[in-house]
Amino acid sequence: MILLSRGSLNWDDKALKFGLGIFETLLIKNKQVYFLEDHIYRLLASSEKLDIGKSFAKQAVHDLKQTCSDLKENQIIRLTLCDSGYSIESRELTYTLDNYKKGFSLEIYPYKRGENPMLRFKTTSYIENHIARENAKKSGFDDAVFLDYKSNILETSIANIIFRKKDTFFINGENAFMLSGIALKNIRGILSFELGYKLSEEPLNIEELEAFDEAFICNSAMNMMPVRSIGNISYNVNTDLALTVNDLLEAHSRYELSHDDVIKLVRTHYLSDEDIKYIFITGSSKRLGYSKERDVDVFVFDNDTKEQNRSLVRHLGYDWDINIFSLELVEKMIHENIEFLVKAITESTLIYGDEEDFENLKKVISIS
Repeated sequence: MILLSRGSLNWDDKALKFGLGIFETLLIKNKQVYFLEDHIYRLLASSEKLDIGKSFAKQAVHDLKQTCSDLKENQIIRLTLCDSGYSIESRELTYTLDNYKKGFSLEIYPYKRGENPMLRFKTTSYIENHIARENAKKSGFDDAVFLDYKSNILETSIANIIFRKKDTFFINGENAFMLSGIALKNIRGILSFELGYKLSEEPLNIEELEAFDEAFICNSAMNMMPVRSIGNISYNVNTDLALTVNDLLEAHSRYELSHDDVIKLVRTHYLSDEDIKYIFITGSSKRLGYSKERDVDVFVFDNDTKEQNRSLVRHLGYDWDINIFSLELVEKMIHENIEFLVKAITESTLIYGDEEDFENLKKVISIS
């Protein structure tokens, strides 16, 4: 580990005494920083929510961006933030093609977790994770799998875990007491929207392990890694799929969204051309490209949707909030002065449809 930058740190800090610190781990590969803005957003949100390192957070992020812009070699960057300072360190990227061909072997950690919301944060309270992984390695495994008190599968000591059965991937949902990683969020979108798999977020019990064809783990350093076994249960090692997903992660990590991307998603997954009247984006989404939140608010008006149809999806490294309305419903909601829709139309940028007709719709709103 090479220390690249640091602020002050003292022995009285709560990070040393109680593990009250937060950190982010980023991948730099092929001169590209993977999902930098996602990591920064999560760090700042955690700092605010947990009241950790808030006085140093802004400078830490500034130094992180500068550090990442200066580095060109493949490596892992870690930013650690606490109340008395921060550090930025680098280490060698050690995962090789042989790892992805062989797959990881996992054991079940014998002690179960309870309903602890702190497990959803990336903190330096890491002793159980460290011990679980070290014990697994001593027993000849690569990592350990944590279970909750109901024997449902949560995650490994360093990664999220997902399973495949035929055309469906099984992934823990946001309500699970675990860290839902940035790599996992982006892999979800790739599997569903890029590769066409179904997704399930039902809890997975240890008794179901034999039912799956394949298993994978993922984090921001390794991306998606095949799993060859969990305990004495073996899985097919799908190296090709893992590498395909990882190539798409690299592409998406540098992605700057365009209007054509929005139109393509709506056309492909929601409506055919003859049904669409308008597509527009609103709020901070009007700038597209990279944003702190990396979210896209999309509104679609068509000719025959009976009621509002809303979808929340992850695609191309962005969180999409897609709202579809019929023109008849839109007219009714405008007449009733439904605030969120009126505001969305007023602050919108049209990316598909007749501009003159859409401007007339805005005029109707301004008059009413």
